[in-house]
Amino acid sequence: MRTRVEFLLLALIWGASFALYRVAIPELGLPLTVGLRLALASIALLALFGCPLRDVAAGQRRRVSGWLLLTGAGSTALPFVLFAETVMRSSAGFAAVLNATSPLFSALLGVWVWREALSRPKQLGLLLGFAGVVLLAGLREVGGLKVGLDAVALGLIASASYGLCVQWVRRQLHDVHPSAVATGISLVGALLLLPWALASLPDHLPSWRPLLAVAVLGLVSTALANALYFRLIGRMGATQALSVTFLIPPFAMLWGHLLFDERPTLAMLASTVIILVGTALSLGWRRTSVR
Repeated sequence: MRTRVEFLLLALIWGASFALYRVAIPELGLPLTVGLRLALASIALLALFGCPLRDVAAGQRRRVSGWLLLTGAGSTALPFVLFAETVMRSSAGFAAVLNATSPLFSALLGVWVWREALSRPKQLGLLLGFAGVVLLAGLREVGGLKVGLDAVALGLIASASYGLCVQWVRRQLHDVHPSAVATGISLVGALLLLPWALASLPDHLPSWRPLLAVAVLGLVSTALANALYFRLIGRMGATQALSVTFLIPPFAMLWGHLLFDERPTLAMLASTVIILVGTALSLGWRRTSVR
């Protein structure tokens, strides 16, 4: 029962992050919003888990540091910025649907780059998942308005970056504790975005709402969410824990509706179903008992 509650809580938290961008960015700006999110997450994770290189052998620290730098740039700094921009050009739910393609890109890269075997169900899953993307990109409707192809492209680039970094972590950082990886990539992302964030400080004191949104983004949607995610991996396994991706778009649509009266279109809902069914097949996911 506790695992189910944490699973739903994680989807709820990650779904909220898309809507919270729309609260913070109009007043704080995108660079400062994302930079503060990663800075707060880094501070919390450092306090909770300590230095990410603490348990890494001296002879391995240079290698691990290099891969943490690459994965930090590709799984925090770049996709956080791109998804924040996608949200502002579309809606929370629309961006979350694009985010749900991350496992599809990971599976596709595994086949193309690392020559992983691909069963027929996984082949069907990839085709079905990307058919959902084509449907979403072709219609691009949000609240009666047409979303630009630029928003779709930004979201898909961010998802592909996530997918690539999943493969890097799996292959190059498999011997590093997941909590250390989470801390390291958050710290790298914060340091990379710090100069841009400092150069984009507002010329007036922000109100409490965007500051609260950033605090929730950093401490809850990033630090707490990562801690929950790694607990679930330990209990359920990586593939089952990754299936939390299936629930993020519905929760993001819910938050967008509650906070901004966003209404998901039929195209968004249909694309979500197609993409998530394809993702489930591409992951080789099947229902198992969860206690």
